[in-house]
Amino acid sequence: MSARPGVGLREVARGWRWGGRQLTPASAEPHRLPQVGREFPTAWARTPSGRAARAAFLAGVMTPLLHSQLTVSVAGTEVFDDLGEQPVLIVANHASHLDASLLLCALPPAVRSRTAVTAAADYFFESTWRGLSTALAFATVPIDRRGGAPSSTPLDLLSDGWNLVIFPEGTRSPDGHRGRFRLGAAYLAINTGVPVVPVGLRGTYRAMPRGRSWPIPGRPQVSVRFGKPMRPADGEDVRGLTARLAAEVDRLVTEDETSWWASLPRPVGPDGRRVSPAPAAARAAAPAEGGGEPARWRRIWAATEPPAPSRPRSPWD
Repeated sequence: MSARPGVGLREVARGWRWGGRQLTPASAEPHRLPQVGREFPTAWARTPSGRAARAAFLAGVMTPLLHSQLTVSVAGTEVFDDLGEQPVLIVANHASHLDASLLLCALPPAVRSRTAVTAAADYFFESTWRGLSTALAFATVPIDRRGGAPSSTPLDLLSDGWNLVIFPEGTRSPDGHRGRFRLGAAYLAINTGVPVVPVGLRGTYRAMPRGRSWPIPGRPQVSVRFGKPMRPADGEDVRGLTARLAAEVDRLVTEDETSWWASLPRPVGPDGRRVSPAPAAARAAAPAEGGGEPARWRRIWAATEPPAPSRPRSPWD
């Protein structure tokens, strides 16, 4: 009795080397030097003429456009008053293509004029026109996220007095839930000694999630909340600082959707330390009792719930 045709085709497809991968295991292949990502020239965008053009675009075009499509609230910009001219790392959660433009437009003009944004080289700089336009409009610099040799560009920018925006998740959230923070921002902070300004972005996933090239109708509520500058503690390693940065970004999102008092650390974690409560979207998408990862639809549903406008609340609430 002959096998069913569909079963045979599935067996062939399962054994076919679709990507052209060799049968030799990686451990037996000859040693190869790390591949250095292609450096896309962006220094021209940080010249006086490039900075002037960008300032005019962000203030005269991008800011009015964002405010015409979104209901924007910004809090905490006074944290930059005491930093003066020293460079800082600006670290935020990342859920939408709105994040970089919204964050830049929320910065005070004097800070914005000397701020660059790290961007994925394999996405924003894969074509010349996209690389040139983003470098001019947002002062983006390419970062290779495919595991190549690290670029010296972030270190060079910080040493030249530029602020640097970093999204430690490395990519946009697929479901509005904050992903794991990578170690790059903490590495830069520890090795350069520059302070880190954490930022909580709220509502951007609902306003323009993956797959959309324009915000949803109705001027959805989005908010940008800057936190107090953070510095590495004595003897703190990159993992410890990364965990603190992620917790503070979560706390800022919680503060924006509730109040400062509600965002203060209260529960005690398994290690005996007090931790901040997770944002509402994270709590709604938490695993049910008994463990297991929450369904993706549940996270998306929680992240797309219309956020309430952030406003000062009475300490008696």
